[in-house]
Amino acid sequence: MELIPILPHFHAVLNLASAILLFGGFLAIRRRDVATHRKRMAAALSVSVVFLISYLTYHAAVGNVKFAGEGWIRPVYFTLLISHVGLAALSLPLIFFTLRRAPWLLVSTTCEPHRRIARLTWPVWMFVSISGLVVYLMAFHLYPPTAGG
Repeated sequence: MELIPILPHFHAVLNLASAILLFGGFLAIRRRDVATHRKRMAAALSVSVVFLISYLTYHAAVGNVKFAGEGWIRPVYFTLLISHVGLAALSLPLIFFTLRRAPWLLVSTTCEPHRRIARLTWPVWMFVSISGLVVYLMAFHLYPPTAGG
């Protein structure tokens, strides 16, 4: 069985898992459960790394997939796609800097540097995870590509 054709579906599962883990990490830190927060965020990061490797592999093999929707949905789709891709690119350094400022990686015991940047990173990362799932649903289920497209 060839793996390349199933990768978009795998990516959707990874995006959903990332969103669930990010939400769980958010809830854990709201409860001041730092250990659970750390585990869920580490899992979200791991899932996102697997996604990125798989996504790059897929697009290296396939290239761009033509969106099959027509009419008013095209600008809606491309607006979502452009914001998703742009924020995905922004999320990489944000995630790195947020992780770098995590209290267990710092000499200082204060959480404030981590908390300040996480307030920007978390919604961007969550948007990227959810919008990736929406882009997938639009491109592969609502308006599936035609054979050869």
